[in-house]
Amino acid sequence: MTRGVAPTQARSRRPRAGFFLRLAFAALAACTLSATGAVSADDLGGPAQIAVPSALAKAKSSFDRHARSWMAGLEKNEAENRRTAPVYSVAAEPVIRFDGYSDDFETQVKPTGHPGAPFVGILRYKEHLYTCLRDEASRCTVSRSVPVSEIFSFKNGRWTY
Repeated sequence: MTRGVAPTQARSRRPRAGFFLRLAFAALAACTLSATGAVSADDLGGPAQIAVPSALAKAKSSFDRHARSWMAGLEKNEAENRRTAPVYSVAAEPVIRFDGYSDDFETQVKPTGHPGAPFVGILRYKEHLYTCLRDEASRCTVSRSVPVSEIFSFKNGRWTY
């Protein structure tokens, strides 16, 4: 005897509504990825794990590469600032001052909800004012430190300032 069906009724070959609900849930789970971009077997009711990068995960990875490139450019600027720094006389010692940048930085990517610019990336670092004895580059001190936040938008597949 089939459970839930009277012996005189023929069982329908049409799937039950519960089947469609499970199917819809599995499709939703496949489309809605976690922040890591992976859907586990439990989410899909299947035996294997599927790793699919989400758009946000791709944007974060792309922005991290962009931020490293941006910071490398600032490192070049710092070297140029140091090379061309004016010399001051402080207590009869030649001193130079120049702007530099911290090695540490943080990135954050947020979705905007706008198709033309679907993400915004925020790069945070510190800008330092260095004061050094001109003849002893190893004797530099940070005179001032200012937090900086640079905001970039993701348009046409590129991060723009």
